[in-house]
Amino acid sequence: MREKQMVPLSLSFTTQKNAILASLSTPESTYTDLSPKGSVDAAIKPLIDRINALEGVVTTSSCAGRVSVFLEGRKQSRGHGDRGDVKINKGSEQAAVPGGKGMGGKWLFVSHEPVELSKKSEWKETLPDILGLGSVGSQNETLALGVEVDEMRLVKFQFEPMILHVMTASLHHAQPILAAAINAGFRESGIQSLKNLNDFNAFPMVAIRTAGLAFESLVGVIPRRTQDEEDGDESAKYITRIVSQEYLELLANIANERFRINTERIRRFEQDLFKREEGLGQTWEDSKSRQERKRAEGLKQRQTLRKVQMNQEVDGFSRSEIDGNTGNAGLSGSSLPP
Repeated sequence: MREKQMVPLSLSFTTQKNAILASLSTPESTYTDLSPKGSVDAAIKPLIDRINALEGVVTTSSCAGRVSVFLEGRKQSRGHGDRGDVKINKGSEQAAVPGGKGMGGKWLFVSHEPVELSKKSEWKETLPDILGLGSVGSQNETLALGVEVDEMRLVKFQFEPMILHVMTASLHHAQPILAAAINAGFRESGIQSLKNLNDFNAFPMVAIRTAGLAFESLVGVIPRRTQDEEDGDESAKYITRIVSQEYLELLANIANERFRINTERIRRFEQDLFKREEGLGQTWEDSKSRQERKRAEGLKQRQTLRKVQMNQEVDGFSRSEIDGNTGNAGLSGSSLPP
C-alpha cells in the first residue's frame, strides 16, 4: 500500500463528532430523535457504525428508507396573513414549514420494512385499517363536493428511499463518500454547508439521496377543513378513502420492490465506499501527487521486469554452458581406449 498523506482534523470537528457519537451511544430505551420512529433505523445502523469509525467523518441524520401514509396538515384559510395562531397538537402531528404540508400533519402509518402482503391470510385487520385509512367514500361525498382544494386535507401513500447526511472534516474527506454514493445510484447526492468556507465551525455535509425511487399517490381526503379543525388527534376519523383495497395492495407491492432496489443500492454504496483508499480521513492525493506516484510505480515495474529478463538470460547462458560442457565430456570419453 502506498504511503498516505494525512489531512489534519480541527479541534472543532473532533468535538462535534465526539458529541454526536456520545448521543448515538445512548441506550435505545432512552435515545430519541426528531424522526417519526424516534431512533436510528436498525437496517442502517451497521453502516452508520462503520462510517463513524472512520477518521474525519460522522453521520448526523439517516433514514434507511420507509413506506408511509401521511395526512397533510391544515392549510391557512383565505384572508389570513402569512402567519396565524394555529394550535399544534401533540403526538405524531408536526408543525408546518415553508412550502410544507400545513399545520398539524399526521403520520397514519410508517414502516422501515416492506409491507408483508404474503401474510395476507394472517391479517387481523384489512390493509386499509393497517395503513390507518377509513372506508371508501361515495363519489358524491368526496370527488364531486364542489369544495376548493385548499379546503381539503389530502392523504398520501408514499415511499422514500435511504437518505444519509455525513459531516466531514474537509472536502478531501467528503469527495470519496460523494463518489461512492453517486456510483451506487444515489444520483441526487451532493455536498452542502459550503456557504461560508471561512467559518471554521462549518464543515462540508454530504447528503446521500436519490429521487428516482421515491413516489407518492393520493389515497384519501378529509373533504372539509372545518370538519376536523377542533378535533385535534381525532382528525383521522374524518378521513375518506378514495381508492380500492386492490389499489392499495398495488401501491404496497410497488413500495416493496423499491425497498429491494434501495437495499441493493445501500449495499453497493457501502462496498464501494470501503474499497476506496482516497479520502475517508486517512489518505488523499491531488492530481500532481497521483501522477508522481504512477510514474514511480511504472519505473519500479520496468526495473522489476528488467531484472527478470536479466535473470532469464543468465539462467539460459548457464544452462547452455552446462550442456556444452556435458557434450564435450561425452566426446572426450568416447575417444578413450576401451
